[in-house]
Amino acid sequence: MTEVDFGIKVDAEGLIINHKAMKSLFYKPSITAMLLLAAVAFNGCDKYDKDIVGEIEIYLLDEYNQKPESSAILNTGMVLEATPVVAYAEIIGYDATTCTFDLEPAAAARLQDLYQSAFAVTISGEIVYTGYFWSGLSSQIVDWVVADLVTLEMSGELKMDLGYPYLMEGMNIPDDRNDNRLLSVFHRDGKLID
Repeated sequence: MTEVDFGIKVDAEGLIINHKAMKSLFYKPSITAMLLLAAVAFNGCDKYDKDIVGEIEIYLLDEYNQKPESSAILNTGMVLEATPVVAYAEIIGYDATTCTFDLEPAAAARLQDLYQSAFAVTISGEIVYTGYFWSGLSSQIVDWVVADLVTLEMSGELKMDLGYPYLMEGMNIPDDRNDNRLLSVFHRDGKLID
């Protein structure tokens, strides 16, 4: 047999590892320190943008264009109403797991009569994604983001769903509900539930 570094022996049948030598290698303080340093470095990486500025608001769309034979709102020709229908101060929290906004009662009440209205979720007026206020009692299929007004009325929570009545096969809806910019703003202000 020919001995190679770190207690590994090579013979005609292949490699034989000397476990005692390998074990001592991993117990050396320098290697342990490097592993701990690497673990701390990776653990310190924050998935949220610490330098994010702005506030999240929900606006009604004054003007917008739809994809032909679809509910999809095109990225061109969108015009926001002058004032938000939900101001940032009225958003109590956001659950990233369920894509649900927890709203102040006054904001929730203001949305109740907006069935089929198009909206935009924005950061300081910049549109992140669009959708429709919808009713869980509707029989119409929607191939876009919908905010359920029935759930809102019962719980004060505005849940954003992909498609209505659910995300059906063939629906191609971009999912920006948990855009990192949105999550970063909510995280910055202690409003993020994830």
